[in-house]
Amino acid sequence: MMKFQKKILNKNKARILFVLFSILLMTNCTKQPAIFEFTTEKVDRDIVNDLKKLKALSPQGLLYSDTTYEVWKTCSGEWGGTVYFKNKKSKKIYYAKATCPVAVNKIKNKYYISNSMSHGTGSSDILEITDPEKMEQTDTIPIYNPDIITRKYESHSSKGTKQMVDSIGVALMTSFVYDKKLYSILSNYNQTKTTISELRNDKFHTVQTIGNELFSDNPFIIKKSESHQSIYLQHKHGILEIMDNKVKLILYTNVKNHLIKNK
Repeated sequence: MMKFQKKILNKNKARILFVLFSILLMTNCTKQPAIFEFTTEKVDRDIVNDLKKLKALSPQGLLYSDTTYEVWKTCSGEWGGTVYFKNKKSKKIYYAKATCPVAVNKIKNKYYISNSMSHGTGSSDILEITDPEKMEQTDTIPIYNPDIITRKYESHSSKGTKQMVDSIGVALMTSFVYDKKLYSILSNYNQTKTTISELRNDKFHTVQTIGNELFSDNPFIIKKSESHQSIYLQHKHGILEIMDNKVKLILYTNVKNHLIKNK
């Protein structure tokens, strides 16, 4: 009997080892650590005065700046929005439709424009721009004010842009770069679930859930680098701080006034 069992074992040794290796591999995959480290911190401080000072220093509509371009936005809600690239040297302005720009990121000399609109069930998309000067040219950038609808100025051209992803029922708060990949903070249409998603194969792929009711519509964003930004939330007294793969929610407990609107 023992000899027979050994014979069977030797005969199927390769198959058994393969099955054991597959189980071990699956176990290791399920135990992989999260890409992002999410923490929460409470501080005894009033955020309102800090936010007022920061907004006074930031030009309305300026989203991004590098050595070559300033990137500006206008937004008219359901009537559309526009992204503008102003060449710092030539002063020429190039523009394309984008409803409504919330973040600009640069990876390998390509610009990624993240757009989001909360009208209805919400929608979000990301545009890729390889050469801004292949877009349509315009003479001026309209003065942007969220309280004033400027739809007559909005571009209807998609020349020079490529849509990478377009999702209905998803709201996008911001995008950032980590490990040369583009990630976005997303929420479902009723804003009860907030996730970090990677742009991969022209789709949003959820990599991590970071909380409920965390999403903030039209937040005020201070971008310090491609992988470091501070997001001042409008619906709760706090900041979402993103630095590389560390995401921290800082809640301000000493609040004397309501947060001012993002004007």
